[in-house]
Amino acid sequence: MKAFEWLFKIDRRIIFLILAAAVILPLLVPLNLGVKISQPVKNLFDEIDRLEPQSKPLMISVDFDPNSMPELYPMYLAVLRHAFARNVKVVILGLWLTGINIGEEGLREVSADFKKINGQDYVFLGWKAGIAAVILGMGESIERVFPADYYNTPLDSLPLMRDVRNYSDIPLFVSLSAGDPGYRQWVTYAGSSYSLRIGAGVTAVSGADAYPYLQTGQLVGLLAGMKGGAEYENLVNNAGYYKGDMIATKAMDSQSLAHLAIMILVIIGNVGFLLARRKK
Repeated sequence: MKAFEWLFKIDRRIIFLILAAAVILPLLVPLNLGVKISQPVKNLFDEIDRLEPQSKPLMISVDFDPNSMPELYPMYLAVLRHAFARNVKVVILGLWLTGINIGEEGLREVSADFKKINGQDYVFLGWKAGIAAVILGMGESIERVFPADYYNTPLDSLPLMRDVRNYSDIPLFVSLSAGDPGYRQWVTYAGSSYSLRIGAGVTAVSGADAYPYLQTGQLVGLLAGMKGGAEYENLVNNAGYYKGDMIATKAMDSQSLAHLAIMILVIIGNVGFLLARRKK
């Protein structure tokens, strides 16, 4: 009985240390707890897996800021690795000014790993003001909206863009979106007006809002939250495209272990409380 009374009165600092260990341990030593692959994630993976290597490019829009990086940045890296591993060309832009540096950082990291060349294997367009005007304008002419890339290189001098005029030359588009502007605007303007095939990655809190677009066919695939990123990382890993660090997967292990620790502590606290009350 005294043991349970002691457990009921555990110093909160010990509880904090237990939770800190549960969070940090999987980040340092991957537990590989595994994730169940959902169909929307598999759909997006299959869409990118069907793209022709060295042909028309995949287009990605980085529509998030540093606040949403923990959920959306791992998705961005996983999609880039999938594309580059298959020698699929990539064009990247963003509707969020605060996301442009994130997009450039991820592109620099992954392109270096796969030894991809700017202008030939990928193009970074950057950001331009005017959400609807940008999206609709690209449906007519990408070069008219972005005469030069992010580094002020004329678009017509980049080998990748010589045969890419508008959305008709983009077989698949992916918006990694933390809100508005994001996948909704791409679906509304580019999807409805130009029949652009669109996939999306969203934060967990936005997942419920995105599913109706998936059910109506306006989205061809969907990654939702950290779990969606972990699922995509596992698909890329299992297919042999990339065997390195999986950020979202480690974060999910960390989250799962922390939840388990909280559940155990809650049970211990309640048992201790009930036994202490019974003794009184």
